[in-house]
Amino acid sequence: MRNLLLASLLAATSLSGCSGDAAALPALQGSYRVIAVFAHSAKRASSSLDTLKSSAGGIKDRDIAWFVIGPRDVASNIKDKPSRAQLEKLHDIDAFEVVLLGKDGRIKTNQLGGLDLQALFNAIDQMPMRQTEMQQP
Repeated sequence: MRNLLLASLLAATSLSGCSGDAAALPALQGSYRVIAVFAHSAKRASSSLDTLKSSAGGIKDRDIAWFVIGPRDVASNIKDKPSRAQLEKLHDIDAFEVVLLGKDGRIKTNQLGGLDLQALFNAIDQMPMRQTEMQQP
């Protein structure tokens, strides 16, 4: 039931209704899609990190920069990460736990209830820019 609720929420907020008025994290625009995970506990942060690290191939293939914003620190797969304050601005948007930004810097979807990486991969793979990338050799 929880998965159905999450899928419904993802579908309802996906692509059409989540684009903000201004692009977020401009330094990453054009280069990366961004997954920001706001973990409210060390256990949730650790679980999210394990999920992201175990999917390194899919993350690299989709040009994803990820950030796990935990209670004490910020972990990432890139060296030049934005400040915690910049990342936390994404969390102010309805307090979602996970936010996906497109390469245009706009919010594409968000999730409650933790990280569902496969749902994010599916959302990315539906994006027109990603469709074009997948057709290129």
